Amino acid sequence: MNINTTEKEIIDLLNEFGLPPNLGKTYVALLSNNPATGYEICTQSGVPRSAIYSVLNKLEALGIVNSIGQSPKRYVPIPPSGLLEHFSQLHSDRISLLTEAMENLDTNDTTFDFWHIHGYRNLILKLRESISKAKEKIFLSIWAKELIQLEKELESAEKRSVAISIFSFTKLNKEFGNTISYNLDEDKLTQVWNPKVIMVRDHEITIMGSASSKTGNRAIWTNNEAITEIATNHIILDVTLAGQRMQFDPNPLVQPMMKRPDLNLDDMLPKV
Repeated sequence: MNINTTEKEIIDLLNEFGLPPNLGKTYVALLSNNPATGYEICTQSGVPRSAIYSVLNKLEALGIVNSIGQSPKRYVPIPPSGLLEHFSQLHSDRISLLTEAMENLDTNDTTFDFWHIHGYRNLILKLRESISKAKEKIFLSIWAKELIQLEKELESAEKRSVAISIFSFTKLNKEFGNTISYNLDEDKLTQVWNPKVIMVRDHEITIMGSASSKTGNRAIWTNNEAITEIATNHIILDVTLAGQRMQFDPNPLVQPMMKRPDLNLDDMLPKV
C-alpha cells in the first residue's frame, strides 16, 4: 500500500489518540473502500494478513468499525465526523474522571511554578492552551510562523474582549489588537537569529524560549511573578525601541502592559 502524505499524517495523529499504526492504517483504508472483506482490507492497508482480523476485532470493540453479513463478513468504518465525536466524548469523559481523581490528591501547587516545555509542537500546544484561558490581557513577542498557528485561539480571545498586544520583528499575515512589527523578512532574519517567543497572560503566566521546529526545542512555562515581570518588561522595551526607530508614540501600546498603566513612560525617562 502506498500511503500519501495526508494519510500518513492521519495515521500518525490516530496513533497519538491511542490507535496503533495497524489500526490507523486499517481505518484509513476502509474510508477509501467499504464495505470490504478482511482480505481486501489487508491488501489495501498493508497490514499483514495474520494480523488483520485481530485488528478488525479491536476496531469493532472500540466502535470504530462495524461488520455486516457473513461468508464473507465485510466491514464498514465510522465516518470521520463520527470518529471525531467519538474521540471528543471519550477524552472528555477521561478528563472528567482524571480531574475528579486529581482533586483527591494532596499536592502543593507552589512546587509547580516552573515547567520545561520539550519540543516545538508541545510549545505550540501550551501557547494555545494558555491563550484559551486568558481573561484580560495577552502580550506576545512572536514571529510570523508561530502566530499563524495561534490565530484561532487569538480570534477567540478577541471575542472574549481580551486585550492583545503583539510585537514582532517579522512581517505578519494578520494583526490582533495592538500590533507592532518591523516587517522584516522571516527567512532572511532566520539566517541571523533563531526564532523565539515570549507570551505573558494576565500578568500571571509566562511562556518563553526557542521556537525552532528542529528537534530539541526548549522553552519554559512559569507562574513565577519575578520571571513574568522580566518577560513583560522585555516586550515593553522592544515596543519602546520600535517607537523610537519607527517614530511613533509607544505609550498607548506600552501602558496596558504595565501593572501601573497610570504611569507615563515619558515621565520616567530622563529629559534630554
